Amino acid sequence: MNFSVIIATSQKRTNWLINRSLFSVYNQVGINKSEWSVIVVDDNKDRLEFVRIKKRIDSLRNKLNLNSTDFPTTVIKNRRTKFMSGTGAWNTGIFKAYNIYHKSFVSILDDDDEYLPKHLLDCVSAIESNTIAVFQRLVWYNNDKSTMNIDLTKESLTAENFFIGNPGVQGSNMFFKSQSFVDIGGFDETLPNTTDRDLMIRFLWKNELSKIEVIEKIGVIHYNHKREKVNNNIPKKQQGLNLFYKKYKQYFSEEAYLKSLKRAKKCFNYGLPNK
Repeated sequence: MNFSVIIATSQKRTNWLINRSLFSVYNQVGINKSEWSVIVVDDNKDRLEFVRIKKRIDSLRNKLNLNSTDFPTTVIKNRRTKFMSGTGAWNTGIFKAYNIYHKSFVSILDDDDEYLPKHLLDCVSAIESNTIAVFQRLVWYNNDKSTMNIDLTKESLTAENFFIGNPGVQGSNMFFKSQSFVDIGGFDETLPNTTDRDLMIRFLWKNELSKIEVIEKIGVIHYNHKREKVNNNIPKKQQGLNLFYKKYKQYFSEEAYLKSLKRAKKCFNYGLPNK
């Protein structure tokens, strides 16, 4: 079986990409590193960053004494929707991985997050004959150095819960059979944010929960920093939520809609657009 880690990078976060995200991939233990490839998708506006990324990756691999067969890494440009929420970059990388290995799994990682050393081993070990996805719990590291555990459970994986909020699946703890990702069309590239929730609603609508595994041991660190990212841009968040509700409101109960609005108001100061 073949596996790929997909990392989309943007906004000149190359230091985090190299020293945190990619470093954590190269330091995974207990797996056959030759079965894993890494695809880094460059979504930076500065064209020179592509060259910098490749040089920094070569330097990191030399520093860690990686063989050419250990996590062979490719850097490519985003060929789809650019500079908006990363969805085009994610789709570029994941569809490329699928085209190389149809019968494979893809693991996603944000360029500012990191895997704990046994995350990929935990995911691979959880795969059964009919498994199409594995989601492992993550912990948030906040800017003030506090932490927040996200108590993801299998029972919480319902489309309605993702309409209301996010019960604990986001980019960096997504591990999909690539065919199941392709079958739902990948990420919606028209959304400026709320993209993980959108993906999971469509994924859960199409697939049986019995084919999904949840690991309740923490395996991923998400850094909730204050630098520019999709959820820190409040005007764009308002726009994204407007599109999200327009897309899904008709499918969910009024009770779920009101709960979702209440959460959006609390987290993002969201208010309904003027009619």
